[in-house]
Amino acid sequence: MATTKNPSMPARSTLPMRNNGGRLSRLLIALAALLIVALASVATTWIITSRMYGANAPQAAQAATGQPPQVMSIAPMPPQVVPAPIFIDLEPFTVTLQNRDNERIVHVGLTLRVANEQSRERIQRYMPEVRSRVLMVLSAQNPDTVHTAEGKVNLASAIAHEVNRPFSPLPDGQYVTDVLFTAFVVQ
Repeated sequence: MATTKNPSMPARSTLPMRNNGGRLSRLLIALAALLIVALASVATTWIITSRMYGANAPQAAQAATGQPPQVMSIAPMPPQVVPAPIFIDLEPFTVTLQNRDNERIVHVGLTLRVANEQSRERIQRYMPEVRSRVLMVLSAQNPDTVHTAEGKVNLASAIAHEVNRPFSPLPDGQYVTDVLFTAFVVQ
């Protein structure tokens, strides 16, 4: 079987020879990539440790090398000033609760906790209206529901809502943060 040479193909002797330069350049590129990865790893580790230790990074490095740590004195934080609570005691209320089956009397002592001095002054100035609002809320209660814990929570919420409404002619209301029961008797 005879083979013929393709005239479009150059002869073997005219083709360029492969040299080891291609292999060497691949090796240099791989080493450069490895060096970049190693440097990125070192930089990332340095950033993470500096963030973790913050200003204490030099002390952590000293501790890792076995050197005695430097003693830093930290000034104690001053205690936070907590504002004193503002309470308003109301005279006790005695109200008749009615339902279609029975009639009960409830005796309730209340203390209001307010957010600021302005609310305290306003509530004391409008005390007759405050008492009237509380009496209206109390007299609307069902004698069967005020016995439960949920009923008392709902009652306190309703009283706070009513007392927080603005007094006429004032445009804005006062802020009662909590209604506390100091006495609660149902007969």
